[in-house]
Amino acid sequence: MQFGTLGRRSFLGRGFAALGIGALGRSAWAEMAKHPLAGTTLPKWEKGHFRISMLYTGSAEASFLVFPDGTSMLIDCGDYRCCGVPALPNGSRRAGDWTARYILRENPNGRKVDYFVLSHYHSDHAGGLPFNAGRSANGKYSISGIGQAIDMLDFTTFIDRSWPDMNDPAPRADNFDDWTVKHLKEVYAEAERRGIKIERFRLEKGSDQIRQLHGGGGKFSFTPLCARGEILKRDGTVLDLGKFGRPRSKFGENEMSVGFVLSLGDFRYFTAGDFQGGVKGADGKRVEIEDILAAECPQVDVVKANHHGHHSMPDKLVNALHARVVLAGVWHLAHMTRDTMRRLAKGGWPCLYAPGLFPEKRRKEDAAEAWMKDVAPESFKGAHAVVDVAPDGASYRLMMVDASDEQYRVLGAYDFKTSPKS
Repeated sequence: MQFGTLGRRSFLGRGFAALGIGALGRSAWAEMAKHPLAGTTLPKWEKGHFRISMLYTGSAEASFLVFPDGTSMLIDCGDYRCCGVPALPNGSRRAGDWTARYILRENPNGRKVDYFVLSHYHSDHAGGLPFNAGRSANGKYSISGIGQAIDMLDFTTFIDRSWPDMNDPAPRADNFDDWTVKHLKEVYAEAERRGIKIERFRLEKGSDQIRQLHGGGGKFSFTPLCARGEILKRDGTVLDLGKFGRPRSKFGENEMSVGFVLSLGDFRYFTAGDFQGGVKGADGKRVEIEDILAAECPQVDVVKANHHGHHSMPDKLVNALHARVVLAGVWHLAHMTRDTMRRLAKGGWPCLYAPGLFPEKRRKEDAAEAWMKDVAPESFKGAHAVVDVAPDGASYRLMMVDASDEQYRVLGAYDFKTSPKS
């Protein structure tokens, strides 16, 4: 699937300056979504392409990525059913099951998945004891989230924020976290029995911890950004966020999130779990840790919104990332909150918001908001957001894929030129 002439949609990449600031408007996006792929089945990944699938199940967060050489990676695999959004395709299976079934369809290596990266210890990212489909056949772990996926997929390496000391930087104190930690200890024990390698996420400049494993090729790279309440600075030093008036031992799980950037040529993708929280600045006032991270972030093309877009993505981070497409893992009616959307839109450059779901209740409440014109309408009833990056990294395509069944029908597609980076 080489990207040829982009035709009527080409101005998305070349014409940002000419368009000026503000929303493109629903009619412009709708015209661009009338792509030759609309109504067809999602094309299979092709060698040389970098593909990112932000999955919608209505029951937590999971992303599946295929690198240009076929290396595969699952980021998070949660299970947390609540909060008024539909479970898709339906409620007959748990989220880990639907996620694994998608991977079996998309993965060029079938059951074999090279990496599982867990951003942090919350049920909506890993599964948990109260949210399960029973115990495993050997009775040793809960069938929930990643504990369900390991029964359907063959993983090579797990990457955890703090392994082997899951209490780093402190024991998890509240029951919500504890449910997940107990669950993960069981799953990790099973992983070791199966010979799956488990590693601690490394905050190191020049790290190759996540890399192409099947021949490489192309200008593909990995840049770690944060983990365990620490940030990797551009100069290679590590900043302890616990130095800002509150020790990391008092942080919640969201502040512990693993974050990184993946690049192919000039294309860049940002993902950082639920990285969000506040510390004290020199004047004693609250400083968002996302804004501290912003100083170390490059400009990117596509971003997964922190914390499902829930009161996240402050101004400095939005401006630093300067993304053209914003994805979000949605399992709650409140995700992609109004304050987050306003900050994203305040950047002033044309941007398409492509959450897995933007339900009717939210659309009615926010009908007067200017940014509503830039929400991909394919997300209104539930869709997987699939980004496919061309081998040279100079262009990419967003395909919104029907999540209501397993036919993988493309509802609409948008072509972009990778934007120049400052």
